[in-house]
Amino acid sequence: MSVSTFDPKNNQINQANSEQDDNIRIMPTSDDLKRPHSEKELIDEAMAEMTRPNNLIASSRQTIPTIRVNGVTIDPKAIAQEVQYHPANSQDEALYQSAHALVVRELLKQAVLADDTLGEKAWQADEEIAIGELIDKNVRPTIPNEQSCRQVFDNNPERFVTPPLITVRHILLASPPDAGEERIELKKQAHELITTLKTSQNRDADFIQFAQQYSLCPSKDDGGNLGEIIKGETVPEFEQAVFALPVGVSVNPIETRYGVHVVEVLTREDGQHLNYEQARPMIANQLIQQSFHHALTDFLFQLSQNADIEGIDLQMNEENVYRG
Repeated sequence: MSVSTFDPKNNQINQANSEQDDNIRIMPTSDDLKRPHSEKELIDEAMAEMTRPNNLIASSRQTIPTIRVNGVTIDPKAIAQEVQYHPANSQDEALYQSAHALVVRELLKQAVLADDTLGEKAWQADEEIAIGELIDKNVRPTIPNEQSCRQVFDNNPERFVTPPLITVRHILLASPPDAGEERIELKKQAHELITTLKTSQNRDADFIQFAQQYSLCPSKDDGGNLGEIIKGETVPEFEQAVFALPVGVSVNPIETRYGVHVVEVLTREDGQHLNYEQARPMIANQLIQQSFHHALTDFLFQLSQNADIEGIDLQMNEENVYRG
């Protein structure tokens, strides 16, 4: 395998902000609080980087190298479009990971085309299914035995707990994240609502009324009720704040990309420790996944070793071998 010098060095590049979203709406849809947002900005910056040769390549040529896999060239535009799937601390790192992913995909494509039972017909029919069938044929994870599962549990019993669960309702006073003066006024309004709710003789009725009157979230039609949520279901800034709250109306409002939220935690169930029998399916699945990733890494490493790859220093590990 021949390799060149596309490697994410510590060049000084403006860091992409993973919390930004060019398409933030004033009024979210019904599930927006339960959907992390990906950013489009990084793609545009990646395309711009294609005209700035100093930022990507640790080489004396000062140009973006042509990346080839067994003579097949990876399209630079495809690399830029792939960036959205690879958040990173720098533009160089994001572009390297994007190029890496497309090189791996090209290796898999060529392996499918060379496979006697798959070939061009399978690739043309459905690329993802063809890749999946190729991996199924060549990657065999080890099924863990009872001893392995028991050892994992005995070494870390405190790890195996059910996720905490809370029931929440809110009033969204919506504004864009960059509306400084407007947000100051909305926070004042939120504190006034909180004070009223804290001293209310009929908090439930008042919360429903305020949600219907002031909230710009579709949940207003249900009195602001978001229902039961677990970690991983809401946008990060909302999750971090709301899961730290006790039952009741929050003393302070929560700020998110959507605006200012008056929040009440209605119920809270902390995670419960699992015994071995309860945890065993989780442990077995974890061990199977680990074994699968090890086997997949080995398979892709062999593909790369048998290929002629130019323009990138391919690094095989479990984090970047394949996005599929």
